Amino acid sequence: MNTTAANTNLPRFLWRRLAAFVIDSLLFYVVAVAVALSLAFVLPWAPRFFVSATTQCEPAGPSAFAERIDREWSLAPGQSRENQICVTSIWGVPEGRVFVSTLIDAGDKPAQRSISLEIDEAGNPLELESIQFGRGVLDQLVPLLFFCLCSAALIARFGTTPGKRLFTLRVVQDNGEPLPFASAAKRETLRMLPSILLTALGAPLMLLSMTIFGTGDVLGDAIEAVTVFGAPVQVILFADFLIFTLFAIIWWLFPFMRWRGQTIYDRLAGCRVVLRTVVRTTGSPAGLVP
Repeated sequence: MNTTAANTNLPRFLWRRLAAFVIDSLLFYVVAVAVALSLAFVLPWAPRFFVSATTQCEPAGPSAFAERIDREWSLAPGQSRENQICVTSIWGVPEGRVFVSTLIDAGDKPAQRSISLEIDEAGNPLELESIQFGRGVLDQLVPLLFFCLCSAALIARFGTTPGKRLFTLRVVQDNGEPLPFASAAKRETLRMLPSILLTALGAPLMLLSMTIFGTGDVLGDAIEAVTVFGAPVQVILFADFLIFTLFAIIWWLFPFMRWRGQTIYDRLAGCRVVLRTVVRTTGSPAGLVP
């Protein structure tokens, strides 16, 4: 029998797959937060990838930096300004200080524009460094990859995940055999490829854009960037967002619109999604329903 023709006849299971993904994501987050909290309690130095940070803001007092903002980002008639210092902490341990200056336009529905700059204990702005972007990428990328590995381990061991099991779905190889861990990891990584690329490349592209077009003055660059389409950095980041959005639509939605039995990532991983084997009341297996 022609495998390609057989795969083409497979149902989409679009809504089942979507609902299963939502359930798997929620379960993963709950378990990951519980584990992260336990590790943070036992090992204070443990990474806090899944522990939510809290931010408290208070009005900023007079300072040399605030006066500089007043000079370089002057108010137009009818405008007002609000300066705040926001402290981000995890379990009461400060993780960083940010100076937020918000310019408020006059009118019944005043528009607001804000700039946020990380500051040191003395209230001076910190220079943007590649290590800051790298840390931000790592904080977002590690949970994403960990989710892929956990899903792959479940598929390799049980052929399904909790969400897929609830909706009677199973992932198998094209020949119907169970999926080994390497193939399952490839499948799950490819499935999340748009999110992984956006997370991994977003910050480096921003850093590259600021290196090329930035003036080296973090305050001046921040003020320029708050003007919509007024800064080359912002234009590049917006174009980057559109490109990745288009890629995500092609990667995730287009295969279901022109269904050929598999998604792109399933085809590349050599697998397919089928109905999970169930046992009929008579005791005979129903088998895989294509």
